[in-house]
Amino acid sequence: MLFAAMSHIGLVRQMNQDSFGLWHDRKDPWHLTVIADGMGGASAGEVASKLATETVLDQLADKVKQSHIDPEQELLAAVQEANRKIWEAAQSSEDYAGMGTTLVAALASQDAVTIVHIGDSRAYLFHAGELQQATQDHSLVAELVRRGQLSEEEALTHPQRNIVTRSLGTASDSEPEIHSFSWGPGDILLLCTDGLSNLLHSHELQDLLGPLVGVDSETEVEECAKRMVDLALERGGPDNITLAIVVHQEGTVSG
Repeated sequence: MLFAAMSHIGLVRQMNQDSFGLWHDRKDPWHLTVIADGMGGASAGEVASKLATETVLDQLADKVKQSHIDPEQELLAAVQEANRKIWEAAQSSEDYAGMGTTLVAALASQDAVTIVHIGDSRAYLFHAGELQQATQDHSLVAELVRRGQLSEEEALTHPQRNIVTRSLGTASDSEPEIHSFSWGPGDILLLCTDGLSNLLHSHELQDLLGPLVGVDSETEVEECAKRMVDLALERGGPDNITLAIVVHQEGTVSG
């Protein structure tokens, strides 16, 4: 597998409240990618997203080395532990009161991927030349789109497009969604925050990812990630921008 991840503060925000974490070792049967988009005043959003990514990585540090695990069970348990830590931190300090974060994480083997997400950070799967969103946003505008009350184009500019309906750390219990699917050589995962998905259409992401099929260099994957960030910046970069790309290449694992 080939990997690239990148985060940019954008052109408007004073702080980058996004966070990402990667666990990719050629010796391990599982590979982990985590992205979070924090919410909260002052530095609280940054604290929440960092706590989320670090906790999920810590909780799975030993599990990724084991061939026979239940990926859904382990990933969900790690996310619930992240929720507990953020919630407790928010209760312990006025500065952190009300903080929370979105999260999307992928636990991948050579044969399958398990995705967990909460909020509006997304996972996409590029397969057989087409890009499909592998997660459903937990947001107000996404719910309106699903009800037919708003078009996808209208959702991109809706004044309440940043309101999420689920998040980590804002309550003692969280409600992440989790599912698994098979994948193989030529497939590509893209995980990102809404700082990217709000500015680049799915067909543009598809066109950018397509040339990565069959590449054998992480440099090319990194260049693709940079092109995505640059395009979001060209369109104003009003939010933090974070993304990770995982390219499935049989027999090529880079850590």
